[in-house]
Amino acid sequence: MQMKILHLSDIHMGSSFSHGKTDPATGRNSRLQDFTSALSGCIDAALEQEVDLVLFGGDAFPDSTPPPYVQEAFASQFNRLAQGQIPTVLLIGNHDQHSHGQGGASLSIYRTLAGNSFIVGDQITTLKIETKSGPIQVTTLPWINRSGLLTRPETAGLSLSEINQLILKKLQAILEQQIRSLDLQIPAILLAHAMVDRAVYGAEKFLAVSNRGFQIPLSFLARSEYDYVALGHVHTHQNLKPDNNPPVVYAGSIERVDFSEEGEEKGYVLIEIAQDSKPKQLNWSFNPLATRPFKTIKVNVTASPNPQAQIIKAIKSSQINEAVVRLIYDIYPEQYDLIDVKAFDELLKEAHSYSIKANPATNKSHQRLPEMGVGSHLTPLDALKMYVESRQGELKDIAQDMLEAAETLMAQN
Repeated sequence: MQMKILHLSDIHMGSSFSHGKTDPATGRNSRLQDFTSALSGCIDAALEQEVDLVLFGGDAFPDSTPPPYVQEAFASQFNRLAQGQIPTVLLIGNHDQHSHGQGGASLSIYRTLAGNSFIVGDQITTLKIETKSGPIQVTTLPWINRSGLLTRPETAGLSLSEINQLILKKLQAILEQQIRSLDLQIPAILLAHAMVDRAVYGAEKFLAVSNRGFQIPLSFLARSEYDYVALGHVHTHQNLKPDNNPPVVYAGSIERVDFSEEGEEKGYVLIEIAQDSKPKQLNWSFNPLATRPFKTIKVNVTASPNPQAQIIKAIKSSQINEAVVRLIYDIYPEQYDLIDVKAFDELLKEAHSYSIKANPATNKSHQRLPEMGVGSHLTPLDALKMYVESRQGELKDIAQDMLEAAETLMAQN
C-alpha cells in the first residue's frame, strides 16, 4: 500500500503588495490573487492525487495579524482539504508567532475548526495520525524562540553565542527523546520550521546570522529513524541530503515574494511511501506551480551616446508581458537631459506592474572616511557603524541586518 503526502510551505498570503496593483473589480491588490492561485494549485493537487496527508511547513502570512480578507483567502483554500477529509498539519513559523511566541499564533484558531482535520503544530511533539492508508508519525518542530526553551535566570550574563549553544543543547535532548519514542514499523516524518546549516538562503538570507534566529545543525534532523524531513522557512527549494538518507527538503515558498526570488521555481513536494516493502521505500518529487514572473532589466548607459535608445532596446528585447518588472539603468547625472521616462512608461504598460530606477554613476571613487584611516582607534563594530551611516543611501534596506550580524559574529569570537 502506498501513502501519499503533500508538503508545502511559506505561503506568505498578503505579502508582496508593493509589486501589485489594485484590481478594479474587487478593490484589492492583485498580488493577493497571485498567492491565492498558487495555494489553490497546491490544494488542487492534494485533492486530485487523493493524498493521505498535507504538511504545511509554516509562515502562512507575512505577520501574525493579517487582515480579515487575507485570512479568508487562506482559510477558503484549506477548507477544501477539510471537505475532502484530508488531515492537515499546520506548523507555526516565525511569521505566524505573535509577540515572539508569547501571544499565540495566527494559525491557532484552526485547531478549533473542521473537527479533527487540522492539527496545529505549536510545540515539539510527535503526533500519530490516522489516514485512509494507515497511521503515520509526524514530529513537529515549530520556530524556536529563546524564551520558548530557556528561562531568564538561565540566560543571565550569557553572550548571544552562549545562549544559542544552550538552546541547541536543550533542543538536541528534546529531539532525541522524540526519536526514541518512534515506532519504526510506522512511517515517520519530521516537520520543522528552521534555519538549517548548509541551506542556500533566498529572501530570508539576512536572518541566517542575525540575533533573530540561529542555525540548527543538519545532523540534528537528518536521522535514519525518519523517512523524510519536511522543512519550512527558507524560500529556495532544495534537498540538503542528496543521498536521500533521509531526504531533508525545503519545499520553498509557493509564490515569489520579491526580486531576490526572481530566478527560482516555486511549487510543492509530493511524497510517496511504499509501506509494504522492507525497508519502506520513499520517493518524492518537486512539482512547479505556474506563478507570476519577475523580470529585472538592467542597463548601463554611461558609455552610450544615445542612452534613451539603448534602454528602449533593452525593454523591447525582454519578456515582460504580465510580469512584475523593474527597470534599472546606470547613468551619469549629465546624461539626465537625454532621457524621456514617459517613453519607458508606454513600453512597460504590458507588464503586470513595474518600477523605474535611475542609478546615478560617478567617475570619482568613494571618499575615504578620515576617522577610519591608519592609526584609528575605532573598534571594528564602531567602524562598521560609521561606514553604514556614510552609505545610508545605498545600504538603508540592509543596514540593521548588517549591524546585527556583525554583533553576532563579534560575540562568537
